[in-house]
Amino acid sequence: MRNNEGIVLSRDRVILIVVSFFLVIALAYIAIMTFSKKPASGTLPGLATPVPVDKAPEVQPTEKPTEEPLVEARVSPTTQRLELPPTPTPFRVVSEEDVRVILDLSSPDHIDYFDDPRSWFRYDNENATYRVEDGQLVGIDHKPEERYIHWSYTNTQSGNVYAEISATNGDCIAKDTVGLVIRVNPDKTPSGYAFEVACDGKWRFRRFRGSSGAEEFVDWTPSDFILAGRGATNRLGIWGYQGNFVLFVNGFEVGTYIDPDYPSTFGYFAVYVRASQTFDLMATFDDFAYWHIPFIP
Repeated sequence: MRNNEGIVLSRDRVILIVVSFFLVIALAYIAIMTFSKKPASGTLPGLATPVPVDKAPEVQPTEKPTEEPLVEARVSPTTQRLELPPTPTPFRVVSEEDVRVILDLSSPDHIDYFDDPRSWFRYDNENATYRVEDGQLVGIDHKPEERYIHWSYTNTQSGNVYAEISATNGDCIAKDTVGLVIRVNPDKTPSGYAFEVACDGKWRFRRFRGSSGAEEFVDWTPSDFILAGRGATNRLGIWGYQGNFVLFVNGFEVGTYIDPDYPSTFGYFAVYVRASQTFDLMATFDDFAYWHIPFIP
């Protein structure tokens, strides 16, 4: 019996010793790991030192804020202004070689926007019709022909002058034309110097001599400055100083002519539409203006 009890006691002691040994090792391992991760002083790696922040005292509101009412923006009425019609020639001549350099092109001596039907001769017959409507002079040449010209002339006249007018083609073709005339003598018709622009983009310069017909000073001449075709609008200009004539289209000089036998520097103005191939050919005219040419020594 004693031998068996001794053996049992010896086994229990051995187990207790082994468990105690492992327990000591585990505690030692835990202690080593803990002290190896936590530094003796300072902060943990990767973390900043916290800075204490004083808590701001709460401010008690003295009064309840009041909401201001929204004020709707009032739309002011559109400012009304007097609309002035544009100057027919809004450009200025800067080249000393341009004869118009002596004129103030921004201030014509006379402007006609065709607001007054009484300023131009109006009629309606089997040959032609001229009337003022919607701020334009409307001309219709009923029968195509080359010999006769049917025009409308204004009630103003001038001497040495530079004159302009805007002419718009109708349903034209080829040599259907529009024209501007200066120095018209009402006692001798047709008379004066005529600048014609055709539907095909060509121009010519003529002098009417009453019943003896027209004298061709410059025959049909093409120009890149002319807008051709139906519905095209061109601004025709004639400079007439004594026997010297300079012709312009859309502000550009297209030709010149000198007439040593000019009869007079004085007369009225006229415009016309002339049908060469088209029946009832219509054209419109607008923004007529002229400038008196001062004496040139």
